[in-house]
Amino acid sequence: MYELSKSQYKTIWLSTKDGVASTDRKTFAFNKLPLIKVIGEKNILKINSITLSGAGLSSAPGHNWTIKIGRVKFNTSTYFNSDKDTTPTIAMINYDTNNSIQNGNLSLEIEKQDINEIILQITTHTGTSAEHGAVKNSQAIDFNIGLCIEEQFFN
Repeated sequence: MYELSKSQYKTIWLSTKDGVASTDRKTFAFNKLPLIKVIGEKNILKINSITLSGAGLSSAPGHNWTIKIGRVKFNTSTYFNSDKDTTPTIAMINYDTNNSIQNGNLSLEIEKQDINEIILQITTHTGTSAEHGAVKNSQAIDFNIGLCIEEQFFN
């Protein structure tokens, strides 16, 4: 007999305006989060939403952005990243001239854990210039990211 799994969802909203940014705006630390308990038998982290804002928004079109996550324990046997970096990629987006975002359907299996800090690494490379963070022409680009954790229970 086939049994359906029971799932519950947790949503975490992160804005780079609220994180502690590195000087190059590539790394953002969110270290004052309320405790997030991840207790499912299988737990999947996905991006639910990404929006951009800020003074540098007009310079954002035409950029391909990579977003990575740190300080979250993940299932290393189910994760492979071809960029030879052990920090998991959770989104690769293109912000186009219509101000829309195309996002792949990436997901990350995470372990049972208590999360109270998340690190995001945001970088882009336009092909003609060096890699940079969430800034363009010395103006900040703010990322507003909705993460969703699906906790699956099988009994």
